[in-house]
Amino acid sequence: MNLPRARHPGLRLRTTWPAPHAVLVTARGDLDSATADDLAALLSDRLWATPDQLTVDLSEVDFLGVAGVRVLLHAALQAEQSGTALLVVTGTNPTVRRALRVTGADRRLARPEPAPA
Repeated sequence: MNLPRARHPGLRLRTTWPAPHAVLVTARGDLDSATADDLAALLSDRLWATPDQLTVDLSEVDFLGVAGVRVLLHAALQAEQSGTALLVVTGTNPTVRRALRVTGADRRLARPEPAPA
């Protein structure tokens, strides 16, 4: 018997549907090896519905570890296979932007640049 896995309190995830075929997942907190499975399960579930666009907002993430980057890259592959546009939003968050740049994931993940101040 498999019991549902408890969500980690260090990461808060929220899903909204800003348009009929668009999904927005917002993450707040730490995205690391302890919490990456929660995001992976949520993104996989949302991609199963094959929306036209799935946006992952990481602008309020305090820490993005390699496990979190791996989840994003896997989600990008799943999205590509299902014809869903995956967009990763970092805002001006230097922690997230650096993690994506250092790992090279920024070249694979579409992410809009913040508007000039």
